[in-house]
Formats: sequence, structure tokens, C-alpha cells
Amino acid sequence: MVHIFAGIMSLVHYIELLKNEPEKLRLKHCLCCGKSNPWRHGGYYRDADRINLSSDSLNPVFVQRYYCPSCQKTCSVLPECIPPHRWYLWEMQQVVFLLTLSGLSAYAVAKTTPPSRQTIKRWVTRFTERFRLHKDALCTQFHTFGRYITMTDFWQTVLQTMCLGAAMRLCHGIGVSIP
Repeated sequence: MVHIFAGIMSLVHYIELLKNEPEKLRLKHCLCCGKSNPWRHGGYYRDADRINLSSDSLNPVFVQRYYCPSCQKTCSVLPECIPPHRWYLWEMQQVVFLLTLSGLSAYAVAKTTPPSRQTIKRWVTRFTERFRLHKDALCTQFHTFGRYITMTDFWQTVLQTMCLGAAMRLCHGIGVSIP
């Protein structure tokens, strides 16, 4: 299970919070049973910075885990900038997604961005398959998004309003599967 902390839009900000104010990233209650103050249960390291060269890299990035003694479940805590189960940050996925929405092929996008053509195709396919779910989830928060019928119009409007990470955090919070 994953909890996503809102408002942490960069790895640098996240690393500074972990170092200087880790209590701000503490999970207040269990996501499964709601009991307060689950135990800090270590964590794991993740290579989230796939853009910077090895000398400038922020890797590895520590991800905290929590354990609830009541329901015996564990939970990872991610900042908004890091997507669950993905190699690239939401920021890179947004760039790729906007380029494909503008009409560029996956091949053309792969020439200018780090992800491979296959990765780009997989991302676009998942966004296409889950378009209706994401639209419904986001329209519950922002009713004006309901005016846009096509996937291209909808996502271009959403991404002018907020970043992809924020949109996916909202979907995740409602319980909709995020790509």
C-alpha cells in the first residue's frame, strides 16, 4: 500500500524534508484500519533520479515505510513527485505525455527524451485505457473538466491547470488506479 504526500514536487525538496524535518513526512494514521500513529518500519532505497548523470544524481532516494500493529499491514510513503511502481518521475512522464498529445509519434518523442519508444507507447496506452476513470475522478474535484470530451482536450486542459503528479495523486486518493 502506498500513501502519497501532496505538495512535494521535487526530489531536492523531498530529500531536504527527510533530512531536516522527517516528522512532516510521518504517516498520521493507518491507511487500512485508521488507527493513529503507525510505527516507523524502516524503508528502502529507490533510484528515482533517472535524468541527472551519476555525478549529479540524487540517487538513491530513501522511501519510508510504516507498520500498523493493529491490522499488521505496512505502507510506503512517497512524495508527490515520485510515481508508485515507475522508473521515471511524473515530471518526465508529463513532458512525454504532452508531446504525444501534441501529435508527435512515440519514435519522435523518444529521440528527444530519455524513455524508450516502447516505454512511451506503454504510458500512452495506459493513459488511453484509463482515460474514463481518470476523467471521472478529476471531474469530481474540478467540474469544469467535464466540458472536454476527447482525451487530448481533457488532458491538455488538466495539465494547464496542474501538474501530472498532482492529478495522479488526486486519482490515487479517490481509489482510481494510476498508471
